Amino acid sequence: MEIKSVLHEEANKGAFNAGLAMAYKFWTFGQIGRGDCMIFAGAVFTLYQDGTTNWRCDIRSSDSGDEWDGDIICYNAANVELWRDHYHFNISDENATKRWDETRGANAARANSFAEASTLNFSCNC
Repeated sequence: MEIKSVLHEEANKGAFNAGLAMAYKFWTFGQIGRGDCMIFAGAVFTLYQDGTTNWRCDIRSSDSGDEWDGDIICYNAANVELWRDHYHFNISDENATKRWDETRGANAARANSFAEASTLNFSCNC
């Protein structure tokens, strides 16, 4: 099951990434639940103009040893897939909220699609 996001256009506002001002876009997600696992509402995925990304959310499980796997899938306005990245997080502890904050460096495929990136889906399981 894919979870849709909300795009917040910030492409014309400079962001600081590695000390350089650059354009960015970010998407927010509502609460996402799978089995014993939950990502809290307010999860944010940021795409910078150079293809750098950041995925940040608070996550927890009611069971120890759980792991979250998911694909962030980016589409243009015509619903054509531009790229996808796989994410994995080991929650490990039960009933403990953890911060998943993962930054990935510059990437040509993501950078080349920056201008047309309009929708993100998160296809995931726990």
